[in-house]
Amino acid sequence: MGASNVQAFPNSENTKKILRLGLILFTVTAITGVILGVVYEITLGPILQAQERLKNEALAGALPEAKSFSPVAMAPDSEPVLKEVQKGEQEGALVGYCITVLPKGYGGLIEIVVGITKEGKLRATRILNHSETPGLGAKAPLPSFSGQYENKEVEKLSVVKVTPSSPEEIQAISGATVTSNAVTRGVNAALHYWKQNLKGGN
Repeated sequence: MGASNVQAFPNSENTKKILRLGLILFTVTAITGVILGVVYEITLGPILQAQERLKNEALAGALPEAKSFSPVAMAPDSEPVLKEVQKGEQEGALVGYCITVLPKGYGGLIEIVVGITKEGKLRATRILNHSETPGLGAKAPLPSFSGQYENKEVEKLSVVKVTPSSPEEIQAISGATVTSNAVTRGVNAALHYWKQNLKGGN
């Protein structure tokens, strides 16, 4: 007996259901996309304003003598850890520079603004962003740690686990040596950049 050839035709009802579900899914996706786009546009402005405010506060905190800041073109051979340089002035006179660095910490990049006077003194630091461990590396912005970087006439800093015995030493946060080293590495990069590219600037 020869095999009979039977051609299968799709059920029209099932086809309609599939098309209907596809149309519903497309409509929901499109509406969701529009809503997300509108929300993004509405919130983008306030988010950017908040980021700009925090940045200005960090600049002012890192170099408090300066009353205005303006960007400075970075050297083409700058280290990857360096993000940007701002010149700080008071009534048109140079006060110093704020150098933003991005060293890698335990939880990711740490964004730090490093204030350096025109004479090369490490004025202060301010941490803008970080993803360090709560209760450990997240203590980096606290004065108990960040205050150690204030008003230091040094070329390079190092991290120690005991009470510092010299101005070049920074006591690590207990249980967060990686974070402490990262912050110090970023500050050292800023000091080195100032020495190589900004010393004697006006």
